[in-house]
Amino acid sequence: MPTLKEKFAAKMVPMREKVQGILKQSGEMKISDVSIAQAYGGMRSVKCMVWETSALDPIEGIRFRGFTIPELRTKLPKAPGGEEPLPEGIFYLLLTGDLPTEDDVKEGPGRRRASS
Repeated sequence: MPTLKEKFAAKMVPMREKVQGILKQSGEMKISDVSIAQAYGGMRSVKCMVWETSALDPIEGIRFRGFTIPELRTKLPKAPGGEEPLPEGIFYLLLTGDLPTEDDVKEGPGRRRASS
């Protein structure tokens, strides 16, 4: 089974190529005019930064990789007997874009796999 580092590296290369293509094709295109009031008001409805791991919906609140917090509370692995998702699960989701399995979370970013 690939490590988290290997999974992230495999996803990073195509994303880097995609971003470089967008920058080459449209890098000088203007996407927004921003006022001081908008900046101080929290940048609502202003395209000011590309951040694909989360989005702030005015109705549902924050979404991580398309999932609301209530959805993640049911979908992410929890510690035995725990009620809330493990931090490693959200970290894995943010890095890879994939919901982790319990094994993915047990492996963790700082844990080394035993040699076979």
